[in-house]
Amino acid sequence: MYRHILVPLDGSALAEQVLPHVHALAANEGTVKITLLRAVPPIFTTTVDYSGLLAATTEALNTMEQEALEYLQHIAKQFQSEGYQVHTEVSALPPAEAIIEYAENHDVDLIVIATHGRSGISRWVFGSVTQKVVQAAPTPVLVIRPKELKQ
Repeated sequence: MYRHILVPLDGSALAEQVLPHVHALAANEGTVKITLLRAVPPIFTTTVDYSGLLAATTEALNTMEQEALEYLQHIAKQFQSEGYQVHTEVSALPPAEAIIEYAENHDVDLIVIATHGRSGISRWVFGSVTQKVVQAAPTPVLVIRPKELKQ
């Protein structure tokens, strides 16, 4: 039923708590492909074009994208060792847009995403990526509420 599962990750331990659920679903549902997605939207600075600032910003963005790709590849190895076809994707879009766009264009059957559980003013100020995905996704969304991590 869920042949292609999309797993958005933001690099946090909270987001990674969806991975055991993805393993269980994939094993029971005949999943063939798992896509790990991380959004790294560009950093916008002032509209004044200082060549040094522009070069530094471009280099920082390239570094962030490379780190995101390495992070996803590390997680992908866990699934690949179990025989799954795993695709990694780094997007320059804002997170919710990246998830929705990928799901719309790549025959995704299920999105498995964590919620960070913000509430009140924090949720209003920062918005909720998960909420936006649930409202606009073209496919079913499984939302996992992670356990708080002890420090």
